[in-house]
Amino acid sequence: MEIIKINSSYQSHLSDEYVVAIGNFDGIHKAHESILRLAKKIAKEQNKKFGVMTFDTTPKKIINDIDNYFILRSQSQKFDILEELGVQAVFLLEFDKNFKNIIADDFVQRFIINNGIKYIVCGYDWRFGKDKEGCVNFLLKYDKQVKTVVVPQEKIEDLKIGSTYIHQLILNGEVDKANEILTKPYSMIGQVVHGNKKGRLIGFPTANLACVDNYRIPAIGVYATKTMINGQAYLSMTNIGHNPTFNYNNNIRIETNIFDYQGDLYQDNIEIVFYKYIRKEMIFDGVDQLIKQLNKDKEKVLSYFAEHPNE
Repeated sequence: MEIIKINSSYQSHLSDEYVVAIGNFDGIHKAHESILRLAKKIAKEQNKKFGVMTFDTTPKKIINDIDNYFILRSQSQKFDILEELGVQAVFLLEFDKNFKNIIADDFVQRFIINNGIKYIVCGYDWRFGKDKEGCVNFLLKYDKQVKTVVVPQEKIEDLKIGSTYIHQLILNGEVDKANEILTKPYSMIGQVVHGNKKGRLIGFPTANLACVDNYRIPAIGVYATKTMINGQAYLSMTNIGHNPTFNYNNNIRIETNIFDYQGDLYQDNIEIVFYKYIRKEMIFDGVDQLIKQLNKDKEKVLSYFAEHPNE
């Protein structure tokens, strides 16, 4: 998959013709997938390349000057999903303060028409250009140069399928519901760092995750998860919280107990994939009570995956 980086001073040098799905694609959920699959279908019918136009960061972060903006997927995760869906080229818009001032007419001419894009497939509410002046109706005046195909709104239980809804589900710990909407289950990638090493003393060693991106962290509690290590998936249970029994921490910790794995993961990158909220974080009177609960948690996690073998 080719990555074509586009900044505010970009000049096209492409000769191929494309059908392009365009949007932010934060998280890549089922509504996004509808847009992507339609673009792929048109590209095949028109004998053109299948591309995606998206941003290197969410425009809201730059437009609203937000430092602490949470994401659902890292850029590398998004690229992996797009490649799995058959995308041949990503037009990556490097969105900054200069880019946000490009007017809609210039955007269409410089980044769409001049790049050999013959079809745009987008959601009904796609906006672009300075002050969001561009919209799907705005594109009709360019119909002779680029065709626009609009995908209507999709809903689940009368709620719009969108990133805002998914963020809220994850904040609530409802990762299973989020996964029903996302193209792939929610996950976070991070580096394994040193913890307090209490888990190994009670038979439940944990890998402590320092996230490599500003992910939306699920609600405090224990989850049924899978941990990806060098492409291999291991069943695991992950605690998100303050570790109140042994050594309370003001900062939230992400600690995963990986089943049937032996090895030192310190400083390695792993990926934790979330499937089901198991219980809230608890304070225990002693080690024996904690061990008893952890064994119950493990049984619940194993039962969950036994009942959901395709996850």
